[in-house]
Amino acid sequence: MPIYPPRPDPFECAICGKAHPLQWQDPTQTDYPPVCWACEQYGWRLGPITRKPDMRLAKQIAALSEALSEEASRKIYEEARHG
Repeated sequence: MPIYPPRPDPFECAICGKAHPLQWQDPTQTDYPPVCWACEQYGWRLGPITRKPDMRLAKQIAALSEALSEEASRKIYEEARHG
């Protein structure tokens, strides 16, 4: 039986802004700050769904960078459109 790290304290996801953890979860799908499981695994489909800690960290970094890129693109578009 695998040993999982302790559950993190409640936090708000840096991407979706929802409070996590909302309820009990499967230990393999635990939210790790600063990004929730859903944003990490599904928000930006960057590779396969994984439970390996090193791959999860890489997916969190990728999801955060994609969220920042999308927000920057939206700001540039709004400035160009509205002056």
